[in-house]
Amino acid sequence: MPDRPDQRDPDRRYTFPRSHRLKRRRLIRSLFDRSRDDVDTVAVGCVRLLFRVVDREALGHDVPVQVGFAPGRRADPGVERTRVRRLLREAYRVHQHSLTDLFEGRPDALVVMILFRGDPARPEAVWDDLPRALQRVARRAPPPDSPSDDAS
Repeated sequence: MPDRPDQRDPDRRYTFPRSHRLKRRRLIRSLFDRSRDDVDTVAVGCVRLLFRVVDREALGHDVPVQVGFAPGRRADPGVERTRVRRLLREAYRVHQHSLTDLFEGRPDALVVMILFRGDPARPEAVWDDLPRALQRVARRAPPPDSPSDDAS
């Protein structure tokens, strides 16, 4: 496991509260709608991220980012799926500030779905790939002063 930011900076909170979880079906469905042009994707190694910028009112909570996790179809037994999902959540929790800091204090928010596309027998690759994918999303996110045109 690479260097973990949660062990370097003890003054920062590395929690993942329920309000940051992506649960609204309408928002999840919009990420997988191929006809939308406001959905972007980033793929790094075993991880693919689908994301889009929405108004905070659409989230139901006043949070900068909401994230969902999907272990993929290759993880068949429930135990495997649960392990992959738990590793995705933990890796995101540790590296979340590259996105949350970017959208803090903005009128819009980021909706992200993290998909695991690797070998379920080796889910530890998430620790290398997810931080790089989050950095790419942070670079590709629109700047704070550009208006987002959302018609959910």
